[in-house]
Amino acid sequence: MRRRPKPLPAPKDYREPPARQTAIEEDDEEYTQRATFYFSEQQLLELEVVMLKLRTEQKLRVGKSEIMRAALDFILEDYNINKDSCWLVRRMTGRA
Repeated sequence: MRRRPKPLPAPKDYREPPARQTAIEEDDEEYTQRATFYFSEQQLLELEVVMLKLRTEQKLRVGKSEIMRAALDFILEDYNINKDSCWLVRRMTGRA
């Protein structure tokens, strides 16, 4: 099993990507592209739990694909704003 380094805390100069109104943007965009990614059983279980909590506790009508698209949007925006200090780089390298 491959172990990923734990992300270190964000540097002091880290800027949080702006919040997006995904519900509005989701309706305007057509999703025709498909890709396959591999996840652990635990990751998929946790994704399912988050989806169910969003549906029951937040009363949001969301699916796993919408959650993953929102997560990807956040990661890409964070990378474009913060480059070397973004969460993804810190997660992949274990650097501060």
